[in-house]
Amino acid sequence: MEKGGHRYPRPHRRLPAPRRPPHRPPRPSLRPRHPDLDHRRPPPAADPRRHRHRASRSTSRQRRPTPTRPHLARRPDHPHQQSPRRRPCRTRPRTAAPSPHEQATRHTRPRTTRPHRAARHPIAERRNPEVSTPDNTVQVTSLPNLAQILPYLLGHYPDDSIALHAPGPNFHDGPTMTCPLPDDSAEWQATAEHAARQFVAYAHDRGHDLAEGVIIYLCREPRPGQSPEDTAALLAPVGTWLTNEFMEHRANVLQTIGLVADRWWAYECDIDGCCEGDPLPSPDDPTSVAAQMTRLGRTPGPRTRDIIKEFRAATADPAFLQDLHTAADHFNSRCATNAGRDATLALTLEQIDAAIGRFRDGATALSRALTTQLIVGLQDDAAVEAGVAHADDGDLPHARRLWAYLARHCAEPFTQEAVPILTLFAFVAWRQGDLIAARLALRDAITTDPDYELATGIHLGTIDGEDPRNWLASAREGRAHRLTHLQHAVEVASEYRPATDTTAVRYREALDAAATYYYDQVQTEDGRLLARFGTIDIVNGALADFRNGRPQLMDEISARIILGLQDLHTRDAALSTGEESDLPYERQLWGYLARRCVPPHTGKAPPPLTLLGWVAWRQGDTVTASHAFAEALDIYPGYTMAKLLLDGIRNECDPARLLATYREAAAEFAASRPDLDTL
Repeated sequence: MEKGGHRYPRPHRRLPAPRRPPHRPPRPSLRPRHPDLDHRRPPPAADPRRHRHRASRSTSRQRRPTPTRPHLARRPDHPHQQSPRRRPCRTRPRTAAPSPHEQATRHTRPRTTRPHRAARHPIAERRNPEVSTPDNTVQVTSLPNLAQILPYLLGHYPDDSIALHAPGPNFHDGPTMTCPLPDDSAEWQATAEHAARQFVAYAHDRGHDLAEGVIIYLCREPRPGQSPEDTAALLAPVGTWLTNEFMEHRANVLQTIGLVADRWWAYECDIDGCCEGDPLPSPDDPTSVAAQMTRLGRTPGPRTRDIIKEFRAATADPAFLQDLHTAADHFNSRCATNAGRDATLALTLEQIDAAIGRFRDGATALSRALTTQLIVGLQDDAAVEAGVAHADDGDLPHARRLWAYLARHCAEPFTQEAVPILTLFAFVAWRQGDLIAARLALRDAITTDPDYELATGIHLGTIDGEDPRNWLASAREGRAHRLTHLQHAVEVASEYRPATDTTAVRYREALDAAATYYYDQVQTEDGRLLARFGTIDIVNGALADFRNGRPQLMDEISARIILGLQDLHTRDAALSTGEESDLPYERQLWGYLARRCVPPHTGKAPPPLTLLGWVAWRQGDTVTASHAFAEALDIYPGYTMAKLLLDGIRNECDPARLLATYREAAAEFAASRPDLDTL
């Protein structure tokens, strides 16, 4: 998928879902929820009690049990080792994109709207209008106070959003959800109706009966050229759409409050000129929620627009974007093979450690080169898992500043690259107990990439009250596993990785010179037969040299064997069928030849890599064998022999059965050898 103006692989992302291990219990299934909707918030202190201009209810909050250990970013399915299986993250439910609707305009709420709950329940008016909490009591005696309590209820003020709250027995215990309003008002009806359906499902999951009532808050700041009255008029239909959708699900709307430019509107009030654009109560009014909260030492939560400044990208420097594009191209080329991906991942892990160390020492910025390399390196899920592991208590502030710094550099057209970084920021914020910032960052990540499972899983973890320390422990286990793998992978790849020193020039020249003669020879059928049997004779002579302690071949001989092995019949005849005692020499020969397949002759490496992998498999070294086969397939994905043998290892086939087959084929090849003197 092309993202951010460039195309490059994400080597360890979106692998087939692993099977759940028998020792790990399954998670309870949950009703799908919309990840953009913020369902929960830190408990506030106030509780407006509802009658005509009042609201009411009260009980204690119940904590959900700690769930089982969560899933992190999936580990890459490296062919040489089986990672411990993890169950997949819960993924975001797919929803159709909202269809365009007419521009929202002010209109009268239809008569189908249910009457104010106080009118149907006179006893509500006789209740004591106060909200009791374990620590304090807050009086809510008017609709202005009901409007003013929102940032205390949510823990933040949701700019340009729909907020829904169903009062519980103790007002603030009920379920709460926020949903951003799109900039395009033509999408508001679809957004409102979807939000209402999701809130009904969410409340049902929590065992809450919405027939007891829902309070709707509509928050939006005037745009340039708009007055608060104009903005309030635009919001009125949103309340109607929400109310109608709630009625379809037998939910009762108690109040619909509009909050615009520190003024409030009560859309349920039918009296002309009443409850329209009055200022929120002054903190100087001792009966206001703000004054009561101040006396209790409570402050309103920050505004959404102030929270997102920490991690949301602004307009970037064009020169930086060009450097980021170049870094992505280099990431592409380095990740062309398994060995390259492993080397790139190892470098990214070192860079993460270095960056965390610099921020720990007080740095507030990184060099442009390191910033771009980290952004593209974190597109690997294994690197993200290592980033999650950097969430020790002492490093939380430094990690948070690092991830926010990187996310702010992912401006258009590189917003896709911000997704894993925003997820890391959200995890750190979650560890710090800052659920609001965590969910806002996750909302940006999931909006950009709805299929990013780690962001969705963490989002649901914050909703369900999971302990992020379980995720941290899992990430540390994964990082340790990954480091062990990388160390082993470097050792394995050294056996067959093409040379990069001064000898590479000599190898390339030898292959260039031999190619001209070889391709002229194989133009005819007789020439192909001569080349085929001649290559096998040279291979046998080379093996004899290796047995006699001379593990070096002339450049021309090596090039001749490499070119001859491009013929499938020759390659099959060269498959190891000898005794166990010959396997070390055969393995040494094929590794020696694979290292000589230097650019631009890398495409000639699959035959010696496949032969090397087969010998390693016969020796019981499935790690090296799997790496060699995978490397061959990286170079040429359609190389059938490598694919079949790699599948054989993954399916735990017995190589002895294949060996018997190959021995029969080798005998037939030898018996069909023509009299070369007559050709």
